Amino acid sequence: MSMEEKPQKGFTRRTFIKGAALGTAGIASAGFLVGCGGEEKTPAPAPQDTEAAVPSFLKPPAPIAESEIKETVTADIIVVGGGMSGLCAAMSAAEEGAQVILLEKTEKVNFRGNDYGAIDTKMQLQINNKINKMEAVQEIMRYNAYKGNQKVVRLWADNSGQVADWIMAKAEGYGCKPKPVPLDETATPGTTVKGFPTLSFRMDPSEAAQSDAPKGTDPWTASMRYTLKKGCEDAGVDIRYKTPAVQLVREDNNKGRVTAVIAGEKGAYKKFAAKKGIIMCSGDYNADKEMREYYIPSTKYIHANMFEMVNGLINTGDGQKMGMWIGAAMDEFPHAPMYFDFAVPGAPILADALMRQPWLNVNERGLRYGNEELPYAYLCNAQRQQPGNARWGVWDAKWPEEAPSFKVVACKDMRTNFHNPDNVKKYIEKGYIRSAETLEELASKIKVPKEAFLQTVTRYNELAHKGVDEDFGKRAACLTTIEKPTFYAAPLGTALLVTLGGLQINEQLQVLDGEKNVIPGLYAAGNASGNYYANDYCVNLPGNSHGRAFTFGYLAGKSAVKLG
Repeated sequence: MSMEEKPQKGFTRRTFIKGAALGTAGIASAGFLVGCGGEEKTPAPAPQDTEAAVPSFLKPPAPIAESEIKETVTADIIVVGGGMSGLCAAMSAAEEGAQVILLEKTEKVNFRGNDYGAIDTKMQLQINNKINKMEAVQEIMRYNAYKGNQKVVRLWADNSGQVADWIMAKAEGYGCKPKPVPLDETATPGTTVKGFPTLSFRMDPSEAAQSDAPKGTDPWTASMRYTLKKGCEDAGVDIRYKTPAVQLVREDNNKGRVTAVIAGEKGAYKKFAAKKGIIMCSGDYNADKEMREYYIPSTKYIHANMFEMVNGLINTGDGQKMGMWIGAAMDEFPHAPMYFDFAVPGAPILADALMRQPWLNVNERGLRYGNEELPYAYLCNAQRQQPGNARWGVWDAKWPEEAPSFKVVACKDMRTNFHNPDNVKKYIEKGYIRSAETLEELASKIKVPKEAFLQTVTRYNELAHKGVDEDFGKRAACLTTIEKPTFYAAPLGTALLVTLGGLQINEQLQVLDGEKNVIPGLYAAGNASGNYYANDYCVNLPGNSHGRAFTFGYLAGKSAVKLG
């Protein structure tokens, strides 16, 4: 993009576009710069410097007129979003004596996941799981190429243990049963990328928690969901379901304090005024295709949108948009996706753990192209560079003994029913797994060049017998031969769980504008907040996204009450 400076008609120092652009430096039509001495520079032009080149979500809507507002409701704290961070923020603030209203756009609280990452929980320490906090923080910073704010990242490392203990104590009070996660399920010695055993606890649900959860909710999520929801209700939080937040109200022509949020449907808007603060916990933007592909261009090539498949078009970046419309800055482009090698291209399922073990991987030309043991996002990045943007995982009849020996943790583990041959038979019948008694026949079934495929397998077997991956450096324990019929192959593609890019914040969880100044009265937590992830999700710290969500929600509730 040209760095020639041209004034852009209609944009002033305090316009919305500047606030948005400073958080996405280098993106077409948004290149505002501030000089070292504070002098404002004019925007760098986009290749097509027209109004149409500006994405729709960066165009602020007209302010909602007072005549359209049917009611004004006042509280100390307004929380936007009934997910993990929002529930923790609301409960935390209410426990400080604040009057709290939580706005949720759907008819229920919404979050997923059963992995909760923290450092120094009581349960962790009981099983001698001691993690070096600085090393964990530096690993997150390494993943984000130091685009994050290390003080913000440190908040998770320093506070996640006590917040997790706070949650687990409440869970026990509601009949749920927290339990520590064994070390060998969260970190594998000798892996190509070091793992940190931050996945500290899971919870078995009470009968009440299980019955309260939506159909299909896994037991651990049901426990967390019930604990946080019931905790809010018991703390006196006023939860308003089916009340989508639409616009923030900021005083002095978007230069002053954020005082309220307008919510509801057109024709029945309500203004929720906050005496102390508004906490944005509205989640990510995975369900807004335009926004998703703008900030994370690689999402154009995903094969499945996991959160959207389960929950529908819920997370549409509402909080990020509302923040930018009143001058808040977004994280620098490109944002981090949470990618998993979890999709089966062309099939309405997500791959199980057996398919996703570090077997030999080949592209559509039958060639091996990388280390199959790498973290999920790395695997997705590598396959995206291949012809066809997908891969085949290839293994043989020895899989029942070999797969558990890999000891690959988190979402590739072999702890559940993946030892069951009936699963393989079922997936073969449905066409999700291809099988053959010869490698030549397998090559035909997966439609890769036969000679190239056979040469690839021959080379791979040589390396396996040597016990050294001279080509890509995979751990020896994951090098297994492909020589015993029956032979298997499964197509694997990229699945997106969530997007990880949000409103820039400081260590008090206060939202910042494009010049890194605090926007009074506005806070953010969870996936609506930024200054933490970039490039890729650090999957080798299991559960750290959920850990950030409940930790920052809790801290945002405290900060909003204290700072007012």
